[in-house]
Order: sequence, then C-alpha cells, then structure tokens
Amino acid sequence: MAQKPPPLKTLDFGHLDAASEAIEEPRLLIEGFYDYKGAASGIATGQNWLLLGPKGSGKSAALEHLRLLWKSYPDSFFDYWDLRSFPVNDVTSIQMGQSAGASRAQSAWEFLLLLRIIRSIDLDNGKSAPRSFSELFTELSRAGLLQSDWRANVAKWSKSAFKVDLKVVGVESERVVREYSPLELVAAMKAIVAGVSTESRHVVALDGLDSFFFETEDEWSSLSGLMYAISSINQFMRTHELRISVVAAVRSDIYDVLPGGDLNKLKPYSATLDWSAQGIGSANHLWTLLNSKVAVRHPEVRDVVKTYLAAPVAIWPHRELTEYLLDYTRLLPRDLIALMGYVQRAYGGTSLVPESSAKEAVRRYSEEYFVGEVLDNLAGVLGADRARELASFRDVMRTLPTRTFKFDDVVSELEGELDRREVKLLLKQMFDTGAIGIRNSSGKHKDYFDFVFRKVSGAGFTIRHTFLLHNALALAWNRPRA
Repeated sequence: MAQKPPPLKTLDFGHLDAASEAIEEPRLLIEGFYDYKGAASGIATGQNWLLLGPKGSGKSAALEHLRLLWKSYPDSFFDYWDLRSFPVNDVTSIQMGQSAGASRAQSAWEFLLLLRIIRSIDLDNGKSAPRSFSELFTELSRAGLLQSDWRANVAKWSKSAFKVDLKVVGVESERVVREYSPLELVAAMKAIVAGVSTESRHVVALDGLDSFFFETEDEWSSLSGLMYAISSINQFMRTHELRISVVAAVRSDIYDVLPGGDLNKLKPYSATLDWSAQGIGSANHLWTLLNSKVAVRHPEVRDVVKTYLAAPVAIWPHRELTEYLLDYTRLLPRDLIALMGYVQRAYGGTSLVPESSAKEAVRRYSEEYFVGEVLDNLAGVLGADRARELASFRDVMRTLPTRTFKFDDVVSELEGELDRREVKLLLKQMFDTGAIGIRNSSGKHKDYFDFVFRKVSGAGFTIRHTFLLHNALALAWNRPRA
C-alpha cells in the first residue's frame, strides 16, 4: 500500500518577502532556491548586471540566495546594499566638481559604488594590491567615507561642494598630499583599484528600488545615472580582468522608460523574471519554484501539483485547478505563495484539494491579500498630504458598477477631488502592478485584455481603451466575471 503524502498544511512554501525568509528560514533560500532564468548563476559568473521584473517576481530572492550561499565561500564577497531608505534623488545634487546633468549623476553614483567596492576588496585576504591601496583605504576610513550608511553625508554633499583632504592618493609612484574633489577622487580610486589582482569574486548588489515611484525629475535622472554608472564600473572591471561587478534589481516597467539613449545596450547583461512564458497551467515554472521550497523539508513530495492539485474542477472557464489558481494571481511568486497559504488553511489534508476548498481559499486570498497588496502600491503616488483624495479614489474603484470601466468614468466620479492627470497616475500605477488590464483588438473583431504580466499585444498603458479589473479584485469587490 502506497504511503500517504504529508498533510498539505505541513508544507513550507516560503515567505512573501525574501528578506524575512533569509532571517527566519534561510534553508529555503539556499537549498530550496529555484534559479529561474539563471538569474542568480548569471550574477555569480558576472554575466548578469541587471535583474529586471515586476515587484514580487523574485529579484530580491536571487540576491538573498547568493548573499546567504556565499557566506560559506572564503573567495566570494557579496555586499548587499538596500536602497529603500536611501535619498536616491539627492545623488543627482552631489557636488562632484562638474555642472549639473546626466554626467554628474553618473559620476556621483560611480563615486559611491567605488567606495563600496574598495570596502569589499579590503576584506579579501587573497588579493594582491599595491601599498597605495591600503594607504587609500586608511585615508578614506579616516575621512568617514567608508561607513555603511551615507544617508546623512549624501544630504550634506548635495547642498554644498566638498573636498576630501587625503594624504595618499594616486598611483604608487605619484603620491600627492592635497585636497581632492569627488570627481578627482573617482579617477584616483580607479587608478588604484586597477592595480589590484585577485581570484576572488566580488559583487555589490543594489536592491530596494521597487519602493520608489520615480515621479520627480531628480529620481528619474538619478536612476538613469545609476544604470550608466553600473555599466561604466563593470566595463572598467572587465577591462582590468577583475572579477568584480555591480548588480541592480530594477522594475522592468521603470527600466524601459528611463531617460537616456544607450540603456538598451545593457539588456544583454540582464535577466528578466517574467513568469508568464508557460501560461497559467501546470507547466508554469511557478509550480517548480514551489516544488523546490517544499523539498527542503519534505523531499518525498516531488510534485505539488500531482500530489495535491490534480483534481479536475468545473469553475468556468477552467477545468484544471492549477489554471484556476494562477488566474487569480499576477503570475508572481509572491502571489502564488500567498494563495497557497490560503489553500492550506482551507484544506490541510493528504489527498487532492477539493474544488470547494480551492474556491474558499481564492475568495479569502482575494479579499484579504490581493486587495491590500494593490492598494498598498498606490500609497505615495499622490504624496503624503493627499491621503483623503487617495481614499476617495479607492472607494470609486471598489464601487464600480462593473469590472470593465472607462477612464472618464473614474474622472467624473472624482470631479473636484482629483484632476485628470492625477487619476491617470493612479490608474497607471494599478496597471503597472497588474491590478487592471487594458482592452485591445487583434484587428479581426476579437478583443482581448492586456495585463502587464501577460501581454498579448505588447501594448503599454493608455487611457483610450476600456480597463478591466483583475480577477481577484473583481471577486473581492463582487463584480461578476465577464
């Protein structure tokens, strides 16, 4: 007689947030990590400089996986830099000793990134470095430039010009005692780093940019300058055969509209975490991700779908439970992990999940998780002083008479509270986070809806066409499915 599988309620699918998982259950990120699109391995080898994908797609998980894994590798150094509370827009104003503009933003980021790299190199006992490197490190430390948190310094540097009095800067044969501007310091740091050799692997990883809305010109200029700085630094390291690179996790919708003419050249060095390739059935790689997590504590469960989710259903238009479940997500790891938590609460047994339990799980997930996730993503779009107006927008979205609506329907409901530009900003944020789709046509009288996570036509945001609430929002707000 075949042994029964473990109860579904005992399986561990991981956490919604990679940072929390890294603290509470690091094994899931080390042994149970699924390297989708080779994102982590590409960073490890230096092939990838960018991780692109929507919020919740697993970018941070790839970085946390490497950070935890490399702790046991004496020749691998991972510097994780969380920018969530960093004054990103102030970087464009750092007084580098050159006029304002794109080049100053790039130079300012190069200055900050080189400081992180020098701090990482100093930890490498296997390096071979000229004496000027250790002297530079000592002087930078004395000047307070190698601290882990520069928030106060960046604010100060952005308001007034500054120079650093360093006793030893430059190549070994040209020691100079004088003040250096940040721009001069960048050149000097590069010259000294070029003289370092090491077989070790160093990565400076930038994360936390998903929390920014990038509505001000300074924020856009800063992020664009950061991308160019990453490219410049990485090319410099390759030129000097150093296994050192800077990596950034960036929302793909933000990256695609950054100002600058050459950013597309960085795409060959990116890994895009788009989970829609295999559709919404059992072949989607999200199920493989869950299998990897579950196998850490229950290696006997080789296939979550076959073991627990293979019962046929009759929930229009779906016949397979996996399709039904994924159709209420945005095809993101975060959404599916959240949904499977509700499935476990609705049914925790050892056999196939009943249709009734799945429907109850989807309903509770839609009401308790998905709505909150969507509305949280609207916070900050209008600014902290517009909470009342944002609440009005939320109420209008909750009380739409149908799940399809027009731009002017929302504008008219909010007349006197929000103008058309503000309504457009909020709807665009909902589109960018997968909460609403846009109706398009194939030209053969066949309409379909594009969502950011599943684009049929590849079209972007527009207010000219009809909008559609995501399935989970339609269910939570009691709007009949079309």
